[in-house]
Amino acid sequence: MGNDGVQTELLIKEKAKILFFQKGLLNATTQQIADEAGVNRALIHYYFRSRDLMLDLLLEETLQEKKARTRAFLVSDLSFREKIARFIDAVVDWGLNYPYLDNFIISETARNPDKIKSFCAKDNVKSSDLIREGLEAEIKKGAIAPISAEHFMVNLVAMCNYPLLAKSVLQTIHGMTDAAYQKFLHERKNVIYASIFNEDMPKIYEKNGN
Repeated sequence: MGNDGVQTELLIKEKAKILFFQKGLLNATTQQIADEAGVNRALIHYYFRSRDLMLDLLLEETLQEKKARTRAFLVSDLSFREKIARFIDAVVDWGLNYPYLDNFIISETARNPDKIKSFCAKDNVKSSDLIREGLEAEIKKGAIAPISAEHFMVNLVAMCNYPLLAKSVLQTIHGMTDAAYQKFLHERKNVIYASIFNEDMPKIYEKNGN
């Protein structure tokens, strides 16, 4: 495949991700994707064979990219608190960029659990293992109440992801505009961090909307 072909494939994938995971058009047709990318619909089938195969590929690539970004902090030489601060920042920002990704994962898990199991089986490294040593050190210092690494990670991810999954509910209940909702999510980074460490999130990680 020549350079032009590679660029066309990347363009189609990027525009499809916008439709699926940014705009929430999970039932977008190949024609809608082609229109968004400004290409002939035949190219969708040429590069990806079918809409469903494309969606599977995009889901795996997007999740791998998200995982790589968050894992980079957890395996770094940063302090435990810095790792958690950056993890919170990355997960919330990712959710702002792809607000419908996690909703799609949940619906796919219910519809086709074997697909998600197969994807998860490829990952031999658990986030809980990456933070276990640092967490235990914080617990020994008395800075955090005793909790297993597994429960800690589930709590952390849940606090980050719930406001993303419940966007429409939160906006309706609290009368938030899109701008107010985004400001709420940026503020929530500090709320999550403070609920764990009883101190403000380091200023270096506060961005947009503070």
